[in-house]
Amino acid sequence: MARIELRDCTIRLKDGLTGTCVVAEAAPGANDTDCDVNTISLNTADTDLIPVGARFTRPNNTTVYVVTARTPAATSPTTNITFTPAWGSSPPAQGDTLTFTSQQLDIKVGEGNLTYTESKEYEYLLDRGNLDTVREGNEQPLDVSLDFVYEFVTTGTGEAVTPVDALKRQNKAAEWVSSSADPCEPYAVDIEITHSPPCGSAQNEVTTLPDFRYESLEFNLSDAVISVSGKCNVSEASVVRQ
Repeated sequence: MARIELRDCTIRLKDGLTGTCVVAEAAPGANDTDCDVNTISLNTADTDLIPVGARFTRPNNTTVYVVTARTPAATSPTTNITFTPAWGSSPPAQGDTLTFTSQQLDIKVGEGNLTYTESKEYEYLLDRGNLDTVREGNEQPLDVSLDFVYEFVTTGTGEAVTPVDALKRQNKAAEWVSSSADPCEPYAVDIEITHSPPCGSAQNEVTTLPDFRYESLEFNLSDAVISVSGKCNVSEASVVRQ
């Protein structure tokens, strides 16, 4: 079997958005790209304000939709969302529930890399100077390093959210939600790596590095690369085959 190649991997930053809303429109059209909504319940600071960039699904459909605008634009509750793509040939019905999932951003690594390190701490106990038994020590957080290409540090008008804004939850990423289950902890994101083998019938492999918090950002203007390092509040990565 061929070894993993970075070119076959998609690396994403993902926030912790979850929640639901209800379709309030009487007769959504097949080609509609907007929808009236109500009964919004999100895990955001303002629980009925739907973030621009939020992703959602609807019943009996695997399509993931992305919110591109909302009405009202700045105040809650949100009463209408604009999204992409259009509903398609089978639009939802009034009263259907829309389920929100993580906002996300794909990372371009260029000539860079992503590495993570799992560590264990053991205490070797002695019996009169001789090795006797071993006791597991404290759990160690996952260490992560990531290089990514950048054109701009922060997001401009009409542009996709930059990685730095997503890591700092600022500017157009100001409404990203921490991936941590504890709202009192500092803001964190998940890093997700999807390895899609280009040949044969091998399953994809998805590696998740949850609750990542950056500790340093190194900006290299000559190479147009930002190097990020930090830790995850877990001792090992989550790896599944799909």
